[in-house]
Amino acid sequence: MENTEIITKLEPIPHTALPYPFEDYFLSSLTSADFPRLVELYNADLAYILLSPPYPYTLEDAKWFHDNRAHNRFPDYPGTQEAWVIRSESHGGILVGICGSHPVPEKEHHFRLGYFLAPEFRGKGIMPAVVAEVLKKFPGAIFDAEAEVGNMSSQKVLEKCGFQKVENGGFEETWPASKGGGVRQLLKFVRQC
Repeated sequence: MENTEIITKLEPIPHTALPYPFEDYFLSSLTSADFPRLVELYNADLAYILLSPPYPYTLEDAKWFHDNRAHNRFPDYPGTQEAWVIRSESHGGILVGICGSHPVPEKEHHFRLGYFLAPEFRGKGIMPAVVAEVLKKFPGAIFDAEAEVGNMSSQKVLEKCGFQKVENGGFEETWPASKGGGVRQLLKFVRQC
């Protein structure tokens, strides 16, 4: 079993094309060629939007993510991985975002969804198509997600993809000073696939 796990970790996931009208975009695996783009994006406005990536984000951080998280596979869901890179064919296959399916510790078949798009690709309706494609790969799984109270775009993505807002699920999160600081209000969402 260990040997199989190592082999599957190294094999790239086949590309997944998005449906019309988003056929210019596809999902794939993270590669080392993506490291500079991750550094660029995570050190721009994403530094203030996303809590988990370190700031400032370095090439070493990108390598750690690549080697330790991005390619994690889930044996109960063949053909899946933890980080799905969103690419644009017409832009030379450049990384335009990521959709993450992060396992919730000590809960079987339970994942946390996270996603982002580069600023120039936002507002085009891409992310609901991406999330829908990723969720299809996890039949029977439960997904949690969070969105800031003021981030209506992210909330709309979740609602379009069948997530339900958790009643009394709001909470506060303290942002690090390096990422703008302060306390932010977040909402919880959940969906069974």
